[in-house]
Amino acid sequence: MCSTQTFTSSKNWFVGLVLWGACLLLGVAFGQQLLSEASLAAKLALGVFSFLLVGLLLWTWFGTYYQIVGQHLYYRCGPWHGRIPIQDIRVVRQKDRLWAGLRPALGLDGLVLHYHKWDEIYLSPKKKEAFIQSLQQVNPSIQLK
Repeated sequence: MCSTQTFTSSKNWFVGLVLWGACLLLGVAFGQQLLSEASLAAKLALGVFSFLLVGLLLWTWFGTYYQIVGQHLYYRCGPWHGRIPIQDIRVVRQKDRLWAGLRPALGLDGLVLHYHKWDEIYLSPKKKEAFIQSLQQVNPSIQLK
């Protein structure tokens, strides 16, 4: 039986401001649409769009975490998720940012994991040291930079 370790994502205030601000803006836009003279179809369309987009933003805010299960690292950021074999992780860069590429993270001070030959991913676990130690327990050859 494999043990599961779950690490929540750190949450940067600016990322939170953008996500929650977008939710508020969508709510205000929908409220104004309800009070307007717009047709029922327009109100319904904006309502469904707003509801789905707010749902996606909240799912991302509350559903971003990382799990180490056996030999694999699982990441989830709302509907986006994936799995990386820990044995394939070569380098973990600390205090770095990844400006392009896969970023299932809500924090701006995270880790960049290099795996396979050219792949990299940016993660922002709240407990970085414990996260790195857990990875190195599975794959001691991971280099820290």
